[in-house]
Amino acid sequence: MQFIFDVVISLTKLSDSSEVGLVVTDDAFMKKLNKQYRNKDVPTNVLSFVYHETNPKDFVPEGDENYIGDIYISHQQVEVQAKMAKMTDKEELARLFIHGLLHLAGIHHGNKTEATEMEELEDQALRYILSTG
Repeated sequence: MQFIFDVVISLTKLSDSSEVGLVVTDDAFMKKLNKQYRNKDVPTNVLSFVYHETNPKDFVPEGDENYIGDIYISHQQVEVQAKMAKMTDKEELARLFIHGLLHLAGIHHGNKTEATEMEELEDQALRYILSTG
């Protein structure tokens, strides 16, 4: 995962001293998070939580200055989406981790232009990772 993180750093404004948390969980927990934070009562594949949006700078604990957020990924969605995309589970997990990191870097897909930019960055990162991995 460190290699994927390094690739995304090279494509974004994230600092190479940035730190993230990654939780791979199940659909039931993702459904809870999706309901709680997005008011959607269904499981989802990936959720990103930007640390500074929920914890203002003056409340960042000592030693956490580089912590930018958490990414949650459903292993069940990884399996389903990998089959649909004819990818391995490992490739799909990498794609979702890239997606989550891009959100933490401030890149979103709220409109068509943003979605296109995000997809291009995802594809660029994944192609590089798969070609070297």
